[in-house]
Amino acid sequence: MDIILETPGTRVGKRKEMIKISVPERDNVEIPLREVESIIVGNGVQITSQALKALSSYAVNIVYTSLGNPYGLFTPFANVGTVFTRRQQILAYEDQRGLHVASQIAYATIENKRRLLKYLAKNRRKNSPAKAKFLDVAAKNLKKMTKVLEKFKKTISKGDTINKRRREIMGIEGKSAAIYFQAYGNSFPNEFKTFQRSRRPPKDPVNSLLSLGYTVLQGHVTTAIASAGLELYGGFLHSDRSGKPSLALDLLEEFRQPIIDRLVLRLIQQNQLKVEDFEQSLHGYRLTQEKKSLYYEELRKEVQGGDKSEELFSESEYDEDIKNVMKKNYKKAMVKQARRLANYLIGSTSSYEPYIMDW
Repeated sequence: MDIILETPGTRVGKRKEMIKISVPERDNVEIPLREVESIIVGNGVQITSQALKALSSYAVNIVYTSLGNPYGLFTPFANVGTVFTRRQQILAYEDQRGLHVASQIAYATIENKRRLLKYLAKNRRKNSPAKAKFLDVAAKNLKKMTKVLEKFKKTISKGDTINKRRREIMGIEGKSAAIYFQAYGNSFPNEFKTFQRSRRPPKDPVNSLLSLGYTVLQGHVTTAIASAGLELYGGFLHSDRSGKPSLALDLLEEFRQPIIDRLVLRLIQQNQLKVEDFEQSLHGYRLTQEKKSLYYEELRKEVQGGDKSEELFSESEYDEDIKNVMKKNYKKAMVKQARRLANYLIGSTSSYEPYIMDW
């Protein structure tokens, strides 16, 4: 069980072989220590020394975060699994496991793009048939790109590594991104339309929102990676570079469209964000402080499932089907995906299954 605690004033104590969680204005919760796998805590959450010692004896990782960004990790001496997991992660870079993970993540990012465009087309068939047709064509082209990637997978042979064949995967992903962004950018009202992804600086309001959202999302993904005992800088799809959290960027790919891209489009279409809510400078476009608060709040609700008090999760509360679990809460989904990756790398599963959005 993964536990996420973010309400200031929350206290974690110990009673017998249970941890006792006291959240302000909510009933106390007691959970058997043997069921706890990791704990992610935010600002203002206290863990007693007795609880910390007990959690350590059960090899529970604790990730400390501030505003969604991890700044510390408690790893018990008993947690030898973390060392083994990281060794396997590094070794996987030099064998077919790394290439498999990169291919699966690339497939997910293309398929999620396709599914979002299909979703947008479906909602426009009646009132904007021309736009719907344009989106459908782009979605079909992305389907072709998934088939190209599947053909690529069949060419993988013994001795191939991600370092040898990354350029081929990134080439397929790059073409897919160009197809997607032309269609996605055309889905906005005229004053917001954009046809090219720009980052530093963001050259229009939509790119500004995407970049801001991806930055926040990366913090959540980083927390999930730490809780799974993985090495943040040991990615597969994204290449190594000093200071580059390549594994966080890898897993981030699976959640861009389901969370950020869909949210940005919704906020603009519902007129919650308007052109006048952006400031332009030499550093590109950026939201005003007032509207940035609104954006962060909407993003928080999107990640946590909409309920501000929904911070304590247990797998028993949800359907065992992984898709149903993930639809409930994206923060939980990120932790699940990081654990899926860790389980694959240490040989507990035969394949890494990426997150594919529903539409």
